[in-house]
Amino acid sequence: MPNHVTGYNRTQITLHWIIAALVVFQFVGHEAIVDVSALIAKGQDPAIPILARAHVLLGILTLILAIWRVVLRLTRGAPDLPAEESAALKMVAKITHLALYGAIFIMPLSGMGAWFGGQEFASTVHLTFKFVVIISVALHVAGALYQQYVLKTGLLKRMMKAE
Repeated sequence: MPNHVTGYNRTQITLHWIIAALVVFQFVGHEAIVDVSALIAKGQDPAIPILARAHVLLGILTLILAIWRVVLRLTRGAPDLPAEESAALKMVAKITHLALYGAIFIMPLSGMGAWFGGQEFASTVHLTFKFVVIISVALHVAGALYQQYVLKTGLLKRMMKAE
């Protein structure tokens, strides 16, 4: 059972921001992998550009870091949501985090299945979960900003300064 913690440690904070940056990169640089995949689907054997290679490798790195992050969360724990937050907002936060964690695991796994295994189902899952990532990241950011600037709970400080 994790200890009760009031904040995140340096490793948890660093992993959060690295994974966030990797997710942003994956969206910004995804066009190269889409182009290569389209050529492969047509039976061509294209040269694979560095951005497409980076998409694959950084997707795998995202999965590894996400596993590390979840292990830390399970062993070290995470701070409670602000006490003054309503039960409804706490539920939205928990669902959003669950969706975000799930998508951060499903995206690299389905991407590997599509890229290395050529599985059409994996490709469909990968494309579908792109929208889960977009929605859950948007909710995550909106919720954090709402907590910080409207409710003034100081929530953002937990991901900026180690305990």
